[in-house]
Amino acid sequence: MQQVPAGHLVIAGSTALQPLATSAATLFQKQYSQAKVTVRGGGSLLGLKAVTARQVDIGNSDLYADPALYPDPNLTDHIVCVVPFTMIVNLDVSVASLQRQQIIDIFSTRKIRNWQEVGGPDLPIIPVVRPTTSGTRATFRKYVLDGGDESGTLLRTDSSTEVRRPVAQTPGAIGYLALSVFDNSVRQVAIDGQTANATAIETGKYAFWGYEHMYTLGDTNTTVAAFLDFMLSPTVQREASRLSYIPISNMKLPTLSAAGGSSSTAIHLSESEATLREHF
Repeated sequence: MQQVPAGHLVIAGSTALQPLATSAATLFQKQYSQAKVTVRGGGSLLGLKAVTARQVDIGNSDLYADPALYPDPNLTDHIVCVVPFTMIVNLDVSVASLQRQQIIDIFSTRKIRNWQEVGGPDLPIIPVVRPTTSGTRATFRKYVLDGGDESGTLLRTDSSTEVRRPVAQTPGAIGYLALSVFDNSVRQVAIDGQTANATAIETGKYAFWGYEHMYTLGDTNTTVAAFLDFMLSPTVQREASRLSYIPISNMKLPTLSAAGGSSSTAIHLSESEATLREHF
């Protein structure tokens, strides 16, 4: 007889994945009334640290867990979807698209300091910078800033919604967040004429995106394994699409078996992030 999922699961980490994880937790608890799932944010690095310290059952991360930094052989990566990230600006800024070099010169070199310099209004540019615990920030630095650092108004809390609010409230502000938490309080800005959408990502025209990872220390807990399988179910993958993620069915990942893995998306940590992106 198959064991019915029960008990309390705690999930923490990426705020970019938090909307989908929270929605999935609600659906999971409706299906399995004896299970309780608590989802917290805190950032990708917090998620990785918490799961490796056994403080949570699942650590959510926008980041690939480098085996050099996280050497536990039981750490297993479960990729559940792709998250598109987007640049956002205050509604007073009429610029529809920025070249990648212009973004570098706004956030990193600070050569561009007024929106007039890129075809916008006469307003100082106020970059809003996420804390170092943010996986979204790491992705932004790597794939948009070409590895450069950022300077600007530093947020104290690693939260996607905490980025949106100051950008919405500050004339001339610019920031970036997961498309899953974008709303009409801010304006979306394209990069090199490309917006954050599945077609642009799949054709390699838009680089500001990331895999969403759920990390575990093995899957001996049957409720954890059931939740990870539930994340890949048609129900949750449809929810992913509704929330502006890209469902895993669109991903061309290698099929790899990982020790204790519950699905074909349990990836060996020897498979580097760069290699995984090539499979998309």
